[in-house]
Amino acid sequence: MMAHRDPMSKFLAAEKAWNAVEAAGEDGLIAQQIMEQTRLTRSQFENGKAHIRECVAKDMGRSFFYDGNVYVATTEGGRCALGLVIRLNAVDMQLARTFEAICVPLGQAVETHPTVKYLRDQLVAMRGNLDMARELGFLPHSPKLRANSGRTT
Repeated sequence: MMAHRDPMSKFLAAEKAWNAVEAAGEDGLIAQQIMEQTRLTRSQFENGKAHIRECVAKDMGRSFFYDGNVYVATTEGGRCALGLVIRLNAVDMQLARTFEAICVPLGQAVETHPTVKYLRDQLVAMRGNLDMARELGFLPHSPKLRANSGRTT
């Protein structure tokens, strides 16, 4: 069975999504608005977002992210901090799930395999770095962070 390629390239999808978000300014757009305005499917939008994050945002000199409410293209520092915290929270959750699904079931057997032990230790260290951020109040729902970002909701 032959797979059919999406007729829209990630480059075109990224351009359409970027243009819609940029035109919205600091108000940003929810995903559904972007897809309706650009006539992108969910898959095309996801592919376009990936390309924006990988290339377009850097080339355009503006950060692109979901701020917990809308997608936005901005250079405003407080809002970018909120976007970073939201993304890092997602990374932290992925690290926690990976640890629970792979390392915990192995128990002490982890100690007998140098590669697994090394990778487990790296995973624990990454989570430790994110623990420090949590202790400092850098959580997506932190009132202080939301106030600094200009967002109160």
